[in-house]
Amino acid sequence: MDPRHIDGLSCELFLMHFLTEKGYYVFTPISPHSPVDVVAIDNKGKTYLFDSKKEARRVNPGRKNSDRIHRLRSKLQKDMGVRMAYVDIAAEKVHIVPPLED
Repeated sequence: MDPRHIDGLSCELFLMHFLTEKGYYVFTPISPHSPVDVVAIDNKGKTYLFDSKKEARRVNPGRKNSDRIHRLRSKLQKDMGVRMAYVDIAAEKVHIVPPLED
């Protein structure tokens, strides 16, 4: 299996664990080519759609600190309200854009 696919699957599984720990009901789409990686539903029935991405950072010229590399959502993802979930498994952190209303 391609190492990038392993990273992607690991990030999706970590995101599902993260959301489950926060009390969401978590589902995954059946289609392998979907604009959504994870679906979460809260106790009130509100649905959240996520595209899971491995956390990636870079240091821009003239700067000392690294910045998150933000991925662009497709037009379909924007229309559907898909949130980007940047997963850093090593640090055990998930950064969601736009953030959830906790």
